Amino acid sequence: MSGVKTRQVLPDQLRGIALLGIVVVNAAFLGISAYGFTAESVDGVANRLTALLVTTFAQGKFYLLFSFLFGYSASFILRDNSKPNRRRYLRRMLALFLFGLAHAVFFFIGDILITYSIFGLLLFTVSRSSDRALKRWTIAAITVAVLLMLVVASLAAAFPDDFSESGGLESALSTGTFAEAAIARLEALPSTLLGVFVLQGPMAFAAFVLGLRASRVKLLADPESHVDLWRKLARWGWAIGLPLQAVAAGMQIGAVATGNSFSPGGAFGLALGFTTAPILTAGYIGSIALLIHRRPLFLSFLTPAGQMSLTVYIGESALMSFVFSAYGLGYFGQWGAFPVVLAGIACWAVLTVFAWLWMRRFKQGPLEFVMAAMTGKGGAT
Repeated sequence: MSGVKTRQVLPDQLRGIALLGIVVVNAAFLGISAYGFTAESVDGVANRLTALLVTTFAQGKFYLLFSFLFGYSASFILRDNSKPNRRRYLRRMLALFLFGLAHAVFFFIGDILITYSIFGLLLFTVSRSSDRALKRWTIAAITVAVLLMLVVASLAAAFPDDFSESGGLESALSTGTFAEAAIARLEALPSTLLGVFVLQGPMAFAAFVLGLRASRVKLLADPESHVDLWRKLARWGWAIGLPLQAVAAGMQIGAVATGNSFSPGGAFGLALGFTTAPILTAGYIGSIALLIHRRPLFLSFLTPAGQMSLTVYIGESALMSFVFSAYGLGYFGQWGAFPVVLAGIACWAVLTVFAWLWMRRFKQGPLEFVMAAMTGKGGAT
């Protein structure tokens, strides 16, 4: 019966929430422009407030939460250091890369799975390191992330036009067929992937390592045993992280409203937002763990979506692409921030219900089944 393990609930519920945060961030890139919010899309109180809320509470935070959970789950495959499991992990990284490539070309160019698969290889190389060594890796990754963000912010402020050129991608999304949009995404993928690597890769790797360390002590397996930690994370996350994120969001959306997202204020607001996002992300983890500690069933409806997070993540992009791209309903660039983000939330809700119905009949989500067939079944998380 060793193959049937009790699956930890908290990681799945955290994934379910992260899927909401990710889609509200991605919504602007899927429905408004290749570079997210525009001056026109934040015109009006509702639109401006929506953009501020998304930037303050979601941008840069939930991919880190997913990254932490990625590292947490990876340890269930790598912890015994057996050759079969290590081979399985490498096959999973290859499968993740292929899923990410298909996702980036056919639905959403801002895919994070390719980055995960590549930095996942680095996690593989350090997975047997001591906790002390992993701590050094975390510090090094965060340091690199901050330095790169400052460099990018400086370059964006100095050469804003070079950071605002979308080529033919927006035209393809507005008027092109499915094939034309895919070709445009493929052509833009190298530069976009480089941007994702720089903006998100090092910080994601730091979260991988933190998740790996957390898994060693089974941090999420028994939330009741770490109540003091959850309180500290929630307290510091909200008290320090939220004000910093509010300032960063104000700088960014203020720049967007002027039509120059990469003005000095906008560029350094982006840098401030991404480099301090882990503080608020930690606050989210602490707050959610406390909530589940006090009301264990409150977020149980999110568990199925968390169990099939790959399906829901790609499904969100597929639904949003259908709503906004020319080969679907054709609303790309026509709506303001409020209705676009609302559409993203609706897609998340539809897929969360779908996941609940699907998992009542099956043990895995559709794409999770394909992943298992490609790589072999991993351990319970």
